[in-house]
Amino acid sequence: MSSDKTPKRRRRSQEERSDAMRRRLIEATVESLAQEGYAGSSLSSIVRRAGVSRGAQVHHYPNKQALLLDAAEELLKNNYRQIGEALLGMPEGGDKLQAVVDTVWQQFFETAQFRAYCELLTAAQRDAALMTAMRTMVRRVFDLFSPASAHYFETKDSGTRSAELFLQLGFLLSGLALQADLLDNRAMIRAQVQLWVDLVRPQLRARKGVRTPPPRPGVWDQPLRNQLPATAAVRKRKA
Repeated sequence: MSSDKTPKRRRRSQEERSDAMRRRLIEATVESLAQEGYAGSSLSSIVRRAGVSRGAQVHHYPNKQALLLDAAEELLKNNYRQIGEALLGMPEGGDKLQAVVDTVWQQFFETAQFRAYCELLTAAQRDAALMTAMRTMVRRVFDLFSPASAHYFETKDSGTRSAELFLQLGFLLSGLALQADLLDNRAMIRAQVQLWVDLVRPQLRARKGVRTPPPRPGVWDQPLRNQLPATAAVRKRKA
């Protein structure tokens, strides 16, 4: 007699279900921003795109700004994870500088994620509360990436920090990505990115023997909306 039985699926915990719901809302938000723009990304349209109830949305995000900020921060955290995975997955002696640049460009700046991020930056020009929140987020990003760059790389010139060189890279890639559709010349854009790599390579080298990720800052797991200045938090509650 056969004893084959279909194993019972483990029921997800409340925390797992809540996290899955939050991720559905964030993914829908990014898609909506990239495809419909900020003005076209209403809460109701995002909820429909995510396939969740309005009650579930309100439970996780009381207003549109809270959802948008969480989505923006999740984009940058994902980029941070992807860079770490690319670096730690490389054998010792691999071209880690090239790996960082390629990963950042291909996994963020060439994707719909960057278009979504740009929509938030544009909207912040006319929304003081959103601008305050985005500035807070950018400062948190600097606090995250600066020690990470020093963890993986070191400079040959003691007068220059690796964080400064990678900050320059971020500005370069942002500008190129913003102009990409106008330029309509992928080869030229890639040549400009590669030029930065070639210019910086004599000044920067990967640290040897790094096989662990850098420590995460204390604010990593704290929602951005909980870190906003009091004035922005008041405006957010009124939104």
